[in-house]
Amino acid sequence: MNFGIDTHGCEREGEGNSTYTRNISRSLLTLDGDDTFALFAGEPDHSFYRSLDAAPRFRVRAVAQHGGLGRVLWALARAAAHERVDALHVQYFAPLGYSGPLVLMVHDLAFLHTASCPPGLSLALRALVPWSVRRATRIVTPSEFTRRDLQARYGVAPHRIRVTWNGVRENFRPLTETEIRAVLSRYGLEPGFLFSLGRLNRRKNVGTVLRAYAALRAQGRADLSLVIGGKVDHGVEDLVRGFRASSRPSRVRWVGLIPDADLPAFYAGATCFVYPSLFEGFGLPLLEAMACGCPVVSSDRTACPEVVGSAGLLVDPEDVTAIAAAIGRILDDDALRDDLRDRGLARSRLFTWEESARRTLGMLREAASS
Repeated sequence: MNFGIDTHGCEREGEGNSTYTRNISRSLLTLDGDDTFALFAGEPDHSFYRSLDAAPRFRVRAVAQHGGLGRVLWALARAAAHERVDALHVQYFAPLGYSGPLVLMVHDLAFLHTASCPPGLSLALRALVPWSVRRATRIVTPSEFTRRDLQARYGVAPHRIRVTWNGVRENFRPLTETEIRAVLSRYGLEPGFLFSLGRLNRRKNVGTVLRAYAALRAQGRADLSLVIGGKVDHGVEDLVRGFRASSRPSRVRWVGLIPDADLPAFYAGATCFVYPSLFEGFGLPLLEAMACGCPVVSSDRTACPEVVGSAGLLVDPEDVTAIAAAIGRILDDDALRDDLRDRGLARSRLFTWEESARRTLGMLREAASS
């Protein structure tokens, strides 16, 4: 069969949706079979497309974006018709004018629960996602939490929706100290810091991380460092301005967007990964941290417990005292730290992009045959 994948999302950096798009596209091409794929790109010359193998099985086709609106209103539907796809895979937004089989990926419904995106995007999501859900032949979610949320909000029939966990790439692994230091030295960092990562918006709860860190310092941990990484997003402009404007020496470092090639060294070089997110449809950084052998302190809300299982310490993301106490336990207890490392490594092996791609391909075939 011939399937279409809307891959414009892979052309952005530092976003969970782009990580998903890149890895699901790459992994679909590695599966056995004679299926072919049309990758509908906003930037056909992007380095991601040049990195792909299996050239006979895919074609990159340019789709005009027009700020995103044109893609949804007409361009993607025209491209899918031109390529004669048997089914089309998209995220969140079904293209108007396309009447063929459609597989819709919905990562989460955060736009209904939190003020985590700009008003214009929130309005578009509130208007178009319900219609897209009704229009879709099949729906994919990365967690049971999102599946339940979709069913509760939009009444999706169980046979139309499947949970397909995200995966983690092989480069997220424990590293040697030499490998870690080779990367961290370029940022002026030494191993042994607390690490927090995520697209910096209100639901990532960076302010609470800072308050928990301050509480730990007030307890006498004067040498403890905190490293925060991530792309600046909606709602944290004042926080970022504060980082940039500060001329005082500080043990808090914001390093901004971290390239994928460097990210494993940050996880592997950290003593603890802290992720008190207020809302997640999955929580990829938790999985990446565990795969690198880094103990995690995670939010106990939404989809985070599904990812972490019993391999990390779960806390109320709004309880500064509980977060600081959990971090303190990891810092002070070598046996606990080693146990969480081993549990995290074992847990991370349950999540692979190959399995995610296999399930997604099954959904595409199912949609095409319905």
